[in-house]
This record gives sequence, C-alpha cells and structure tokens, in this order.
Amino acid sequence: MINRRRFLTRGIGGMAAVAAHAFAPQTFVRVSQAHEQPRMIPLIHITDLYHPPQDPDDHFDLATIAALPELDLRGVILDVTQKFLEPAPGGWDIARDPGYIPVVQLGHILGRAIPVAAGPAAPLASVSDDVRDRPAAQQAGVRLLLDLLDASPGPVMLSVVGSARVVAAAFNRAPDLLRARVAAVVLNAGSTGGPKREWNVGLDHAAYTCLWRSGLPIHWYPCGTPSGAFDPAHERGTFWKSTHATMLRSLSPVMRAWFANALTESRRGDIIHLLDEPVDVPTWNNILRGERNMWSTASLVMTAGRTLARTGDGWRFVPPGGAGEREVWPWRLDPVSVSVNDAGDVTWTIATDASRQRLFGRKSGPGFGAAMGEALGALLGTLG
Repeated sequence: MINRRRFLTRGIGGMAAVAAHAFAPQTFVRVSQAHEQPRMIPLIHITDLYHPPQDPDDHFDLATIAALPELDLRGVILDVTQKFLEPAPGGWDIARDPGYIPVVQLGHILGRAIPVAAGPAAPLASVSDDVRDRPAAQQAGVRLLLDLLDASPGPVMLSVVGSARVVAAAFNRAPDLLRARVAAVVLNAGSTGGPKREWNVGLDHAAYTCLWRSGLPIHWYPCGTPSGAFDPAHERGTFWKSTHATMLRSLSPVMRAWFANALTESRRGDIIHLLDEPVDVPTWNNILRGERNMWSTASLVMTAGRTLARTGDGWRFVPPGGAGEREVWPWRLDPVSVSVNDAGDVTWTIATDASRQRLFGRKSGPGFGAAMGEALGALLGTLG
C-alpha cells in the first residue's frame, strides 16, 4: 500500500510542481526597498462544485481563489450530495457530475495541475462517522485531504463552501493530524440566528456539529442571519448580490469560455479545446443579463489578507497596507464562544478573551454588494 507521502511524490495531480510555503497570513517578505512580495498561504478548497452547476457561485469562488496570488491552492475537494447527482423525480432536478471539469479546465488555464477528488455523497451517520464503510469512489476526497495535510511542511487553511462532511470525516479518521496541520477552517455555513436551518447545515447537520466540537480553529462566515440568508445589510451577513455584467465585465477570452461552459450547462466533451473558442456574442450577452447571489467572497479575500477599498479606479481588493488613506469597507473577525447541539444549532457570544473561534463582522448598511461586485469584477479580470 502506498503511504501518503509516497502517494504524493508519485504524482497526485502535480503536487511536486507546487512550491511549499510556510503558513504566515498577512506576512510579507522584503525583496527591495520599493517592492514587497506576499508569502503565499497554503489553502485546500472544499466546495460543492458540480458540472453542470447546482449553483454557479461555486465557480466564482474557485476563480476568486485562482485570482488571489497570496493563496497557494494545494487541492480542491468536491463536496457532493447524492440528490444533486440524480435527475428528478428521485433527485433534485437534473443529473450532474462532481465538478471535475471546471477544476481541470482552470488548471489548464493556470498552467498547472490541481489535485482534485470527490467526497462521500451521503450525510454522516453520526458525529463520529469516519465514512470508512463508503464505496471506494467516495473515499478519495477524504484521503486527498489527509494526504495533502500529511505532506504539508506547515499548517494549511481549509476553506469550506458547502457541507462540512469531508472535514468532519477526516477529523474522525485522523484527529491528531488535523489538529497539527489545520491553521484554521474558513467555514461558510450556518446562521447567526433565526428559526430556519441554513442550506449548508441542512446538507449534513452531523458533520457541522462534529466540526464545531472538534476544537479546530474556525473562522466563521455565516451564510445566514436572524432575518435569513439574503440580508444584504446585516453586520454579520456575508451575502451580497451583483450582476454578471459587473462581475464578468473584464474577463479574458479564455475565462469567458470557462464561465460560459458552466453557465450554459454545456455537455461538450472537448473540455480543453472549447477554451480556445470565442464565446458567440448572443450567448455572452445572455449570460451578462444574469444576476448572482454570493456568500463566500469575503472569506477568501480576507484569508488572503486583503481589504475592500475605494481606489481611483473604483472599489478593489487591495493587499495589506495598500489602502493607505483611502475609504475602506471595514470588516473583521471577532473572537466568539460557540456551542452546538446535536441538531447542528449554534449559539454564540462575543468572547472576552482569546478564542479559537472567530466570527465575521462588517460595516452594516446598503452598498456592500455594489462594492463587492465592482471589486470582484476587477479581480477576475486578472486571470488568463
């Protein structure tokens, strides 16, 4: 049997080509008096990405990570749920595949291989379930997470933009490894209050409960507030909304093709060749008429150490120290004390001392979505 380090050495998606960087968020290495280069932050992205999409905000999140040079993407783990893989009436609506295609395409665009695997498709049977009894095809995502952590020379950030199933199963299988190698779990799930269960928690409440009880450091970016999951002005809300015309306005031709392949629900088999083809004008104009609900952008930008600031060119995500005297949209992570019951319901209070759990906060009020959309459009325009 191949052990984890040997498995990676033998070519798990090109990890040998990825430079190993010590984890030091918001730390800069001086290379001259006039220029400072950010030290890259190792990141494993766990996402409910499908092809065709179940919700294309996951494509925007993946592209955001690729566009942030501070983030060293070590791998993508596909958090899949069975009902989205099957057509109705048994499934949700249409048959989908785990999102291997957009990951492989993006790796081709970036000129690198991105390790990718899918996790188990059914919820955990209990908070202690390690999913060892699942089919072999559903073991790969958990094994990849453990292999990447085991091979890392230092702590790694985990971004979670779906259920917590893969992280919880990996913790139940190797808790000491995760305690040693997870710098923090960037958790995009749950609600700060209200009677309704948030979407991602509903996908696997046992996994969500397990994660909160694990003791791992958690940077919590809740998708819901007491008023629901679509409150654009709440101090704790990560939700924002913008138009495709704003967010996709500056894309390179190859990234236009990448987004169009997802947003048109293409079933083409020549997934690399199509990236070199221009998107026809009527199709692209139809895409630009769309809108997008977004939740996870702030978590990824903040993990990279960037700030949302108004520049001479408009709102932008600027590196640490880059805001200067410019207007910024303040955001922060507050220390909190958290408890969770067996149903996955979280209660929290602001902590008065150091805490391993931190909760997102921002300046409340309208305008956040407009600023985020403008900044993301400029960031995505740097790809390809």
